Amino acid sequence: MPTLRKICAGLLFVSTLSCYAEPPPPPRAVTTNLKSDETVILFPTNVFFDAKQNRWVAHIHGWVFEPEQDSALRNSLIGSVRAFLDIDQSSHAYPLFTARTRMFLVDNEGDKDIALQVRGQNIQAHKTGDNGHFELLTPLAIETSGCTKWLNVKVITPQDDQRDFSGRIQCVAEQGISVISDIDDTIKQSNVLDKKELMKNTFVRDFKAVHGMAELYRAWSAQGYAFHYVSSSPWQLYPALNAFLLDADYPAGSMHLKLVRLKDTSFFNLFDTPEAGKFPEITALLTQYPQRKFILVGDAGEKDPEIYARIAKDNPDRILKILIRRLPGQSGDLTPRFAGLAASKWQVFEQAEQVLNAIAIRDPR
Repeated sequence: MPTLRKICAGLLFVSTLSCYAEPPPPPRAVTTNLKSDETVILFPTNVFFDAKQNRWVAHIHGWVFEPEQDSALRNSLIGSVRAFLDIDQSSHAYPLFTARTRMFLVDNEGDKDIALQVRGQNIQAHKTGDNGHFELLTPLAIETSGCTKWLNVKVITPQDDQRDFSGRIQCVAEQGISVISDIDDTIKQSNVLDKKELMKNTFVRDFKAVHGMAELYRAWSAQGYAFHYVSSSPWQLYPALNAFLLDADYPAGSMHLKLVRLKDTSFFNLFDTPEAGKFPEITALLTQYPQRKFILVGDAGEKDPEIYARIAKDNPDRILKILIRRLPGQSGDLTPRFAGLAASKWQVFEQAEQVLNAIAIRDPR
């Protein structure tokens, strides 16, 4: 039977706080064994207060890779997408297509030691997996009232490596309201119902915000709400999605995307939304913040209504509202998708103004 530590080290993330509760191994010096051609991305995650242990706990997630371009398999897969989208090297869309697909060509670096620093505290991460990712829950040695909104985290590089790999983690108070938001067709125009349009909107067009959603989210942010973006987009799109959130002026929040490898799936299935993906990520957030209330925002394109309804039925006192955006041209009664859930718990909207102008939804406290 594998130990709890091995299980926790091998999963992308699980909805339990016990992954850091096992007694730690004897102390050892933190080390990073990056090579000069290897890169680290630290994703925006979150910090929560564990009342039982009376300490703050950081969820840290990163990715180690080498920017390779010579994988025959990956180049072949990307070539098939390029052909599907009718993109050749003379096309005006080719530079953007190349930039958006670049992260799918990298070599993931497994078995890497990564040392981190948060507020002067040195932390040794789990070794990276075959997918190049490392993820951990780690206690922070800071006073119970001393966790500010965002904390900086950085990789401690070898002495002869002066590169800066840094990121931020969101410190969320025990009480308050959090918004858990989908991305595609919720806050970014994607058209998930049309596979070819989805691929074009992802790889050959500038990202466009859904009208009014940034304004709505900024109104919530002004009231002190925290944000968590939980999406079926793959981690390879994180740089582009992060830039989109900044450019569209959405509030900063933790990011929870989908882990995929091209050799395990088709490019054309990258954005599928299996319930097994989003459900544990959202459940983990509810577990980390047992005193917070939540608003769940998604769209009617795929599984958001069913996933959110299941979560609301399991946590009736924690979910203030489910808000589902009906996509342009989408028809039909969505009520059956919320089977067993009180009508007061969910709302379907077509324009963000319908939510922004409804005080009871904008501020449900």
